Amino acid sequence: MEVGDLLFYFVVFYPVATSAVWIAGGLLFRLLEERRVIHPPAGGWPAVTVLVPAYNEEAVIARCVQALLRVDYPELEVLILNDGSSDATVRAAVEAAAGDPRVSVLDDEVNLGKADRLNEGMRRARHELVVVTDADTHLHPDAVKYLVERITRSRRYAAVAGAPFVTNRRNVLSAMQVLEAASLIGLIRRTHALAGRVGTVAGVLGIFRRDAVLAVGGYDPRMATEDIELTWRLLEAGYRTSFEPNALVGMEVPLTLRSLWKQRTRWARGQGEVVRTHGRKMFRPGSVDLWPIAWEAVLSYVWVLVLMGGTLWELVRLVVFHSTGEVAWMLSWGVAIAIISTVQLTVATSIVYARDPTLSRAYLLGPVYPLCHWAINALAALFSQTVGLLRGPRQRRVTWNIQREGDGGPPA
Repeated sequence: MEVGDLLFYFVVFYPVATSAVWIAGGLLFRLLEERRVIHPPAGGWPAVTVLVPAYNEEAVIARCVQALLRVDYPELEVLILNDGSSDATVRAAVEAAAGDPRVSVLDDEVNLGKADRLNEGMRRARHELVVVTDADTHLHPDAVKYLVERITRSRRYAAVAGAPFVTNRRNVLSAMQVLEAASLIGLIRRTHALAGRVGTVAGVLGIFRRDAVLAVGGYDPRMATEDIELTWRLLEAGYRTSFEPNALVGMEVPLTLRSLWKQRTRWARGQGEVVRTHGRKMFRPGSVDLWPIAWEAVLSYVWVLVLMGGTLWELVRLVVFHSTGEVAWMLSWGVAIAIISTVQLTVATSIVYARDPTLSRAYLLGPVYPLCHWAINALAALFSQTVGLLRGPRQRRVTWNIQREGDGGPPA
């Protein structure tokens, strides 16, 4: 069999195989692992610290703090970590806390970056279990209990990811991201959690064992996606990570193509940096249990390269040689992928429908979701992940400047 034939079969069957694995893993996790009833850990609920890094979050920080104050948990410490904001973030956070002794606003006039600020928060946290969330989020009142219940099932768990819930559902782009959270992120994390190796405990919501994070060196300030890189280092150190789908967190998503592109190129750049930095360790013979995560990251990128290259070549053949046979076949394959994507989305929707009945409206976009949204992610991988793979992380701190696009809606 020639190389061209291998690449052809790879392009055709890779998304089919991954979709089948994610569907099976998602359903199995749903049957075996998802508990709607919260069971307190032996010995009662341990104290928890919540870290909220913030930079120019005046428009959203008050809702975040107010949601945290409504969290149903017996002993909670909340640290708002201001990273040199130039707006009224600190004042808004203090006013929202209204003197509640659980909340402390740590104000630093220097903009160091999210990773450095979280490392400082980890060192200053009074409790062993630390929840990390973003300033534009709204935690569900039971989210912390669900996270604690999951991470205390085993001392080997160093981190558990929460479940994002899109609150600013205003246009087609936000609907696409609703579908992504359900059909892609949710199923992938459920599948990885079966083996205790979730590859990303994202900054939007996660719980960590403080000692484990500090033992591996904390967040790396050079990384574009410091949360992915920290998760991989925890896994390399022998810890396990998991996912708790009942730990809901409302979040804002980009509403314009420009802001979505900026977000996805940053994610893609960060994925490339992580693979370049940790790929050799993840693929070594002694790390066989980590190969699925590493191979998935690499093969997904290779699939994008081959698909884009093959598509470009067929377009050249169409224009120059007026060859339409392969183009017609590619259109047929695209229809098949749309059907598979719809099946995957249907399964994902059935799993999360009880938590999010409004998902049914976004579901109507299912057939066009792979064409539109995957195209953005594929282009981001092509242009930005390639840079991360070739160059690795920057040799300077990654600072942040997030422009919020408006009211994120009511708390989740």
